[in-house]
Amino acid sequence: MGRHASGAEPVADPRSRRRAQVVTWLERAGLGVAAGAVTLLVLRWADVGWSTALLVGGAALVAVPLFAWVASTVPGHAHGSSDDASDRHH
Repeated sequence: MGRHASGAEPVADPRSRRRAQVVTWLERAGLGVAAGAVTLLVLRWADVGWSTALLVGGAALVAVPLFAWVASTVPGHAHGSSDDASDRHH
């Protein structure tokens, strides 16, 4: 996630590119479902009421894929730039 989530070079074939986008969104949705379910279960285990647990679990279900998408829009780190940590020591 974040800057390191930038994928490989863009795929030239439109069908492959579309398939890659679908797979990416399915992965994000799966992560959201898992996060929502775990949040719901943990809150119920902690004896939080059903309505609150469902509300917070639903928020996780939506927020996790949304934040994964936002993180994917951040430009990647340019390798070999002068901002490397090794350059700061000199």
